[in-house]
Amino acid sequence: MSRSFLTSLLFCLLLLAVAVPLSLRLGAAEMPLAALLEDSNGIFASRLFRTLCGGAVGAALAVSGLMLQALTRNPLADPGITGINAGAALSAIALAYFFPGFGGGAVLMAASLGAGFAGFALWRLAGGVSATGADGIALRLPLAGLAIEALCLSLASALILTDAEMQARYLRWLSGSIPAVARGEAPALFAIAALLTTGFFLCERLELLRLGAAVSDSLGRSPTRTIALTLIHVTILSGASVAIAGPLAFLGLLVPFVARGLTGGVLRLAYLIAVPLGAAVLIFADTAGRIIARPGEVDAGILAALMGGPALILVLRRVLGHTRGRGAVL
Repeated sequence: MSRSFLTSLLFCLLLLAVAVPLSLRLGAAEMPLAALLEDSNGIFASRLFRTLCGGAVGAALAVSGLMLQALTRNPLADPGITGINAGAALSAIALAYFFPGFGGGAVLMAASLGAGFAGFALWRLAGGVSATGADGIALRLPLAGLAIEALCLSLASALILTDAEMQARYLRWLSGSIPAVARGEAPALFAIAALLTTGFFLCERLELLRLGAAVSDSLGRSPTRTIALTLIHVTILSGASVAIAGPLAFLGLLVPFVARGLTGGVLRLAYLIAVPLGAAVLIFADTAGRIIARPGEVDAGILAALMGGPALILVLRRVLGHTRGRGAVL
């Protein structure tokens, strides 16, 4: 490992080390650290749980985006702006609307299935196998994703607005809100922890797949299995993130973009950067949302979108500039 990578990794870990105590210390009600630790009203436990959820979701979305971009060879692939998170949200809302008695494990399964269906629809609308690796998919993918996102979020909003109890529980969640009280998030948190670990070992397979399906197969790494394992990781990580915090957008675009830039595009190194960086970014966004509008809150999803919007414009400029330089017709 190069010295520049180790410096970048240390910097990201330091960001996370700063983000966690700030999240515990700051909030709508400011408390001295000593009083917070001795608190008997559950404020410290609530903030600790919220910080854990924010870190897990941030890391999961960052890794999902990194894997999706490596698989499709498209820097615009992100579970948020491609509609995968919106599909997961619609499925979770439909389960809560029609079968309100199911717990966290069922919500995780429903959200993951919704993410999978949305991902399949995205793949087909973007051109499928025939468009993979072509310049045109750089525009087809986000455009198809925007269509899927608009449809799924519209249907999810319609279900929420027809029921007063659903409005109270899910309207803010739909904009991307980190929970402050546990409501069955344990299965999703365990799934994220497991898949963040196993996902690192997929990086070698994805790097071989970049060299071509024939090369990967000749080295004993089945391209079909690599694609299947990657999509399983992306859909479950996205589904778990949505089950916890709603359909957050842009984080899976912004963090991989930075991680690849810091590591020269080496996937395994970018993965190690993306995990702490994604966790830190979302924790910072959630903490900022709690203090800039006291005594109210600005949802983390809104602040993440404010950061991700300029990142999307920057990536689009680079992609379009690259394709124009090659004389591609989009």
